[in-house]
Amino acid sequence: KYFKFSLLPEFHVDFDNDESIVMQVGASWDDTNRNSSELSPIFRIERLKTYDKSSFSKTYLGYSETSQVVGYSAIGGSETGGLFRSNHSLDRETSKTIELGHFIDSKEWTIDSCFFYRWDDDLTDWTYFVGDVNRTANPVDIETLGFELIASRKWKTFETIASYTYLKKKEDYKKTDFVGSFYALNYPEQRITLGFIWNPMDFIEIRADNEWREQRENEIRKGPDRAFNSHFAASYYPAQIEDLELFIAYDKPWDEDFQDIPGTPGRGDQFSLGGTYSW
Repeated sequence: KYFKFSLLPEFHVDFDNDESIVMQVGASWDDTNRNSSELSPIFRIERLKTYDKSSFSKTYLGYSETSQVVGYSAIGGSETGGLFRSNHSLDRETSKTIELGHFIDSKEWTIDSCFFYRWDDDLTDWTYFVGDVNRTANPVDIETLGFELIASRKWKTFETIASYTYLKKKEDYKKTDFVGSFYALNYPEQRITLGFIWNPMDFIEIRADNEWREQRENEIRKGPDRAFNSHFAASYYPAQIEDLELFIAYDKPWDEDFQDIPGTPGRGDQFSLGGTYSW
């Protein structure tokens, strides 16, 4: 059984017609019938600035803590057999994050950027050790430094979206025979995306998304640590039937040898054809 209670009061201070400060101060309380409870504080302050009817900016600083208990597959299964092996001594996971960001929005373009630093304590990860590549649940303390920048630009019938992400992790698994991680340390140290949306007519939309990533090295990953993927799609919205979309899509991993999960074969091309109706 899981219990959670959150309280987050919000305070507004208006300096004039185009500038204000918003502050949030509160906490959440988590408890279960088999773990000790945890109180997690939440704080966020942001400055809002309006320049005209179609543009504004937001600068914010926040600190938050979150907590969760370990799921059954990690703590309730066998410790000696199977591909996924549990660990009966796992404790509650906690995460602390401090984040500084700036957001600008106008009629034609937006820019969203942030820096963050996160501390994870007793985070459950699936790991492998010397002479054993089975997935074993183990706790890890991780410190993560991150930066993200997302920008978009709109024209009359065309829109482009680009982003850049940087991540750096420092981990402590507290085991001498630790070799590597399937998930927590399976991340892109650098990632770049570039997407396009084109509406040549009111009833036709053409999209393209591209992603390049430089994955952290992993001992059991076979093949490259870099990957480039593309997704192309076109949608048709017939005027005769409102809320109907007919689409065709094609996913192309240009580096088909890249293993998203270390030790697991990479994915191939995928072609999709379908329709969506909403009411």
